[in-house]
Amino acid sequence: MSALSLGIDTSNYTTSVALVDENENMIYNKGILLEVKSGERGLRQSDALFQHIHHLPMLLADLPRGQEIEVICYSKRPRPLLDSYMPVFRAGESLACSLAAVLAVKQLAVSHQENHIRAAIYGSGSKKLEATFAAVHFSGGTSEILLVKKKEIGYDCEIIAQTRDLNAGQLIDRIGVLMGCDFPAGKALEALANQVVPESIDRNDVISATMDGMDFHFSGQENQAQKLLRAGVDEGIVAYLVLKAIAKTLSKSIGGLQKKHPFQSVLFSGGVMSNQIIKKIVAQELQTSGLSLYFSPGEYARDNAAGNALMGMDYFKSMRCSR
Repeated sequence: MSALSLGIDTSNYTTSVALVDENENMIYNKGILLEVKSGERGLRQSDALFQHIHHLPMLLADLPRGQEIEVICYSKRPRPLLDSYMPVFRAGESLACSLAAVLAVKQLAVSHQENHIRAAIYGSGSKKLEATFAAVHFSGGTSEILLVKKKEIGYDCEIIAQTRDLNAGQLIDRIGVLMGCDFPAGKALEALANQVVPESIDRNDVISATMDGMDFHFSGQENQAQKLLRAGVDEGIVAYLVLKAIAKTLSKSIGGLQKKHPFQSVLFSGGVMSNQIIKKIVAQELQTSGLSLYFSPGEYARDNAAGNALMGMDYFKSMRCSR
């Protein structure tokens, strides 16, 4: 009977649980989106923590039975840095440590960012990535481009470009909420943008990229989008232009970084990178770069616990081999 690894992740947006076997079959992978009141643009950490505590028993109740869990892997912090901290991750940590003690199994603490990277590798089928590669992590809480080096378990991540103000997901959510969409607004904004024929957009209606070296600013793009809305530009067109601006900004940064750092592949993760319009534009912009681009399906790009379950299994296998 195959051993199982349980993954738990409690981020700013989603409570997630996943279960994977030794052959990397995803037995279970579910999440519950945190609720945000209509018109609000986010959650306080205390409110998010409370919702995680409420959601986790519901997710565990649906876990398949009949096979042995050998390891539990959870997100302890946002990034793989000792001083990285966010209260929401205490919910997953508390449950993971309690379950590991009761079941007398191994536990592994990783970062939310490593979870995203491992899930994106799995979802994109990019198992043969080089030992060093670039990874994009664009979400509501993070907008970074990383130089990633594989470890036996997990990853060393060096930030080589980042936002200097808003995160890409915050830009999407703020403009979406301004248009009357519920938070998080990613899917609603994409639906609005999909109603637009890009070639029909007036060339004077544009949202430009604002760069600071290889870093970037999204607050200026928020101001430009607000100005277009005040001028009466169609909401669908503004939605498309916001997504296009994010994609153009990201592509410019990657193109510049390629000249400075030793990577041949780029892995994309985070909820923003599940957006099909952004994916398409980035692929077009970088098609002559010579880079290998790895995108994941939405379920492995957005917040999930699949990466943790997979890293837990990596850990279990490494322990077994070392005996």
